[in-house]
Amino acid sequence: MEFAFSETGGGSSIIVFLREFANFSAMAKIGKNIDNIWHMACIDFQFTGSKQIFESLKNHIIPGQTYLLALSGWSDSMLTASLVYNFFIHQKLGLQNLILVHCNHWVRTESYQESKFLEKFFAGTNFHIVTRKEKISKINEENLRKRRYNEFAKLAKKYHASTLIVGHNLTDRIESTLLHLLRGAHLKWFISMTEYEKHHVFPGNIYRPILNISKDAVLKICQKYNIPYSTDKSNFDSKTSLRNKLRMEVLPWLYKLAHKKTPTENSFQQSMLHIYKELEKTTQKKTFHLTPFTACSLRKAKFAYEVSSTSQSRTNETTVQVLRELKVTHDMSLAQIRELTKFFSTAEQGFKYLQWTYFFVAHGKKYIISAPTDFWQKTVEKSKKIATLWQVKRYNFTLPIVKTERIGWSVRFAKASDRYHNKTRNQYCITAKIPVFWRNFVPVVVKENKIIHVFREFI
Repeated sequence: MEFAFSETGGGSSIIVFLREFANFSAMAKIGKNIDNIWHMACIDFQFTGSKQIFESLKNHIIPGQTYLLALSGWSDSMLTASLVYNFFIHQKLGLQNLILVHCNHWVRTESYQESKFLEKFFAGTNFHIVTRKEKISKINEENLRKRRYNEFAKLAKKYHASTLIVGHNLTDRIESTLLHLLRGAHLKWFISMTEYEKHHVFPGNIYRPILNISKDAVLKICQKYNIPYSTDKSNFDSKTSLRNKLRMEVLPWLYKLAHKKTPTENSFQQSMLHIYKELEKTTQKKTFHLTPFTACSLRKAKFAYEVSSTSQSRTNETTVQVLRELKVTHDMSLAQIRELTKFFSTAEQGFKYLQWTYFFVAHGKKYIISAPTDFWQKTVEKSKKIATLWQVKRYNFTLPIVKTERIGWSVRFAKASDRYHNKTRNQYCITAKIPVFWRNFVPVVVKENKIIHVFREFI
């Protein structure tokens, strides 16, 4: 095992390697500035892709929700933990909802030292070490992975966590794609892994925040910000597994032949990244659809959408996705998100007002409107006399007038006191399934305060 971290001084970075069985006190002495995760809260992470990663975290981390984060102690998991921890601190999220988990299989002599390193570095956090010392009949990558995910599943159930955060990166993804191609793969297995998806072993979602950056970039970022990490030498033994053979013998040649863009990027990796993104567009199924509709200018609405979704997709995750797409603030609590999901799933009529946004359910349809408080209660009394045929402009409506006898009549919005077809305005709107927020803005033709025609096409 190697622990690797960098110490910056005199304008240069010094990479320090502590060889086999190096004790933690020696490592802490050399890396005195990075001996605990608390230091990561103070870092202003700035690197290629950092903005996209923190935007992704905003989109996928729900306030109040509990998350597991898998820790191997290697560079990718240590960077992921540092970024997520930093995000929790800066977004003022409860750290009790971030559970860091290290699985010690006890199959390598370095396992004890790795566990002690992580235990020290993550002291003071919600950190767990899961150990299983029973013998394994066959030690291989697949069996160890299944053991890890089984342990993650147990903890997820215990702490009510629905999402597991892992440190898979672009290099991991490319390796997996090539493995699947060698074994025979269709499109799903070519894509291999996505940023956020269901998992066949873990009973929840898997989230990979750093999936779009390469292993080389991960190492450079760890060096830049003095993030310590351990190294598993078995990952570099090409005789251990087919993945290692690809990693050590095949991919280095592809990377070498590819055009270098930066010290951490090359054209082959970037080409694969572009292919993944394009393929994901064709395979991802959106669980909701937003249909914009024109909001009357009098309501001063920032946006107005009808929301359609299947009953299976009415989940907290879908609610968050809708809010993100509409750029509604991500500061909603988990309780508010659950309340909104339940409202959209079970209510027949009514509305909720959260974060300066209205959520309506009316006549089996759902609407989201960002507008001033009680906007639909505003009334407009003025009317406009019809002087010519064809078009009458009223606020942001252009109303067609095609009957000559209507010249001299007036155009205005319906009033609560109006009657049409022997019904009050509200009775008519209920029968016609016109939502409550439209009722004061229904354009009508009137003659002597009697409604002659309703412009339903503008509702």
